Amino acid sequence: METLNDIDVNTKIEARKRTLNKNEQFIVLLLMPTVMLIMAFFYDNPSGLIQGLNAIRLSNDVLLADYLVIAGTGATLLNASLVTLINIAILKKMDMKPNGIIIASLFLLMGFSFMGKNIFNIWPFYIGGYIYSKVHNIEYKNVIIVCMLSTTMAPLSSVLAVSLSSNYIISLIGTVAVGSFLGFIMPAVSSQILMAHSGYNIYNMGYAGGFVSILVFAILRTLNIEFERNSVVLETMDYGLLGFLVLFFLLFISLGFVFNGFSFSGYKKLLGRTGRSVTDMTRLDGFALTLVNMGSLGIISIIYVIVMGGVLNGPVIAGILTVVGFAAFGKHIKNSVPILVGVAVASFFIAKDASTTAILISALFGTTLAPIVGEYGMIYGIVLGFLHLSLTLNLGVLHGGIHLYNNGLSGGIIATIFVPMLDALKKEKKDALRD
Repeated sequence: METLNDIDVNTKIEARKRTLNKNEQFIVLLLMPTVMLIMAFFYDNPSGLIQGLNAIRLSNDVLLADYLVIAGTGATLLNASLVTLINIAILKKMDMKPNGIIIASLFLLMGFSFMGKNIFNIWPFYIGGYIYSKVHNIEYKNVIIVCMLSTTMAPLSSVLAVSLSSNYIISLIGTVAVGSFLGFIMPAVSSQILMAHSGYNIYNMGYAGGFVSILVFAILRTLNIEFERNSVVLETMDYGLLGFLVLFFLLFISLGFVFNGFSFSGYKKLLGRTGRSVTDMTRLDGFALTLVNMGSLGIISIIYVIVMGGVLNGPVIAGILTVVGFAAFGKHIKNSVPILVGVAVASFFIAKDASTTAILISALFGTTLAPIVGEYGMIYGIVLGFLHLSLTLNLGVLHGGIHLYNNGLSGGIIATIFVPMLDALKKEKKDALRD
């Protein structure tokens, strides 16, 4: 029971809380890509940055394309900042207010701009979404998030650009046509796929895009369009990037603490949410506590990587930033950490080095299954970690690496099978107790 003193403290906290309007929220979201843009010029000179961007343009971008190796840190930061800033500008132009899925999508774009998405290969999917909005007579802003997430197949643009024809114009037209077609169908495909896993796989577009990519890859193989998978990743720690990420995640926690009335009041309630889609932390718990949650999961993700003996290369940074983004849309410490532990335990039993990039990103991206832990209990994190690691390490051959959200595909398959199984076991247990 609340005492008068508790009520008085809560009243003071509420009075100190700062409600940010949408422009102020966008300013907070602009901080990270803006600093990345500035950092790019400290890492390299303009000439080097242009050469790096050109190296990114010429890469095939299939998994795992570590831009830190392909183009260098400066050009990678420039690419990530430009992709994020342009998308924020698009959202502001459409007069959209930051919410959970918008924040998640922006950080997903930022993260994968370290390993497969770039300012050259993502736009056909936006064109397809725009055509979809016109055909179905809806506002473009209703599908813009789907466009942003559909860029999971961005490597396809890069592959086709160098495979369709030696003629640049023909190659460009073919690339835009195929990417636009995929962008056109993804709003319908993704909405249907959501029903398959009932919201227990947070990366719904990873599931939807995975099936489409498998079909596309099969067609490419039939047409004898071949390309090599990327396997070279950065193997040394960049302490500049490490410091940058740590400082920003601490900044998110600090800003959230200040905006929430110099308090973490309400965060315990946030930790009680299952995370099942749609769990919009900004709407349910406020922008301030969402920042606290994002920063907290960011710090924990970095600690996990360091404890496992890993380094911050392009794919790992993509994993960390994805976790941080989806901390606004369903993930939190209680439903995510058990999966990190589960993958680490699974790697031990299958004799895999937990410090390798493949294992680390399986753990980080594996938190797509956080809603199952939130719904059924933390103990299932161990089981999910083993299942997810086993599946995600073997799925890439089906889509040839042209699908960046490989873990979303794995998570969708597991959620589609595992959740009904758990429900069936629960029902059998209840029937046994009644008997």
